[in-house]
Amino acid sequence: MALDHDYRYRAAVSERLAAQTARRQGRAGLLPQIQAGYIRGRVTGAITQPGFSGRDITSDVSYDSSNAYIQLQQALLDYGRYAGYRRGVAVADEGAATFMVHQQETGSRLATAYFNVLLAQDRRALQRARIAALTDRHEGLKSRYAHNAGTATAVRETAARLALAKADEIAAHDDLVVAVRELQSMLGFVPDSVAGPGDEFPLQLPQPASLDEWLRRASVNNPSARAARETVNVAQAELDQAKSEYWPTVSLVASYSNADSENLSVLSQRSNTFMVGIHVAIPIFTGGYTTANVARARAVYRQRRHELDAAREKAAADAMRQYTNVADGVERIRALQSAVASSELSVDAAQKAFSYGVGSNLDVLDEQDVLFEARSKLEQARLEYLLARLQLERVAGELDAGDFDSINELYLSKPVNLDIHP
Repeated sequence: MALDHDYRYRAAVSERLAAQTARRQGRAGLLPQIQAGYIRGRVTGAITQPGFSGRDITSDVSYDSSNAYIQLQQALLDYGRYAGYRRGVAVADEGAATFMVHQQETGSRLATAYFNVLLAQDRRALQRARIAALTDRHEGLKSRYAHNAGTATAVRETAARLALAKADEIAAHDDLVVAVRELQSMLGFVPDSVAGPGDEFPLQLPQPASLDEWLRRASVNNPSARAARETVNVAQAELDQAKSEYWPTVSLVASYSNADSENLSVLSQRSNTFMVGIHVAIPIFTGGYTTANVARARAVYRQRRHELDAAREKAAADAMRQYTNVADGVERIRALQSAVASSELSVDAAQKAFSYGVGSNLDVLDEQDVLFEARSKLEQARLEYLLARLQLERVAGELDAGDFDSINELYLSKPVNLDIHP
């Protein structure tokens, strides 16, 4: 759905199609150039010449003139046209590489928007569960207080936490609305439900496990680095094209013309002319334009080389970052799973201590907050782990539909209804 609707992706498709025409444009400069023309005019004038008596005699001259011609020109030696052809090929290759960047980014943006929806939905669900728990506790404490078994302080403490939880739930709802809107902008509609993480959540280290292998893949296949390499090729071709202005050109020229009263000397005469020849052009002085253009192209080429180095460094840094996010994400999820389990025991212990009169209500509220925070962090860590796996494939230039299928089959099995109404 995103490939069919996402406007940024559709723009990238059009950009690629436009870039592919550069190959044909460059090749056109190497092929024969044929043009035809037709000129027809009315000539009106007078001729004044001396007569036999020595007096000037003026006579009217008016006639129709026409000339139809067709001309063929074929470059025989023109390095500029050849450099233009190479530039066209380089621009087309650059367009293909740039499209790969946009394609991989589309997958990354889709995954980010999708997981943001799941995260926002989970946070709102946790806030609603927190409100329900606090509401039950508040009602129970009010009942205890009414029977002189509790304190007003405990009731007010719980009421304050309940009010904060309701405020947090409103903020979580707003975050969900925004997240769904961002996903809608890519899909073209608001989904009623999505698939969320199920109970089974297998944790896997990056495959292959070697960081050096991922760095090698990123250096070779990273879409941004590949696009930067093609940009260098374009700059090199443009530099060669600028230098070609120093060199002479040789072209084969053939033309045929059919003229009628082309000028006064052939008045009332028809002529058919066929001409074949070699045209040689030698540049001598262009006012300094060629020198300045070569200097500009050389500076642009150096700029593109530096940008390529920067793209390679960024690809290596991104590969290391995402590899670390996946590897450390496994340990982080396990740690948060233990934190959730411990927090559940702590809440139960605090509640028992309160019921036995050896613990305070504030201790229970604090332990509940810790539990809900741990659950929220656990869900966020799971989604960040899945996103990091996809981002690692993107950095390596290998993100495709199979990666989404794998994530979907292994992790996303629970239907999640998206109710964005308050």
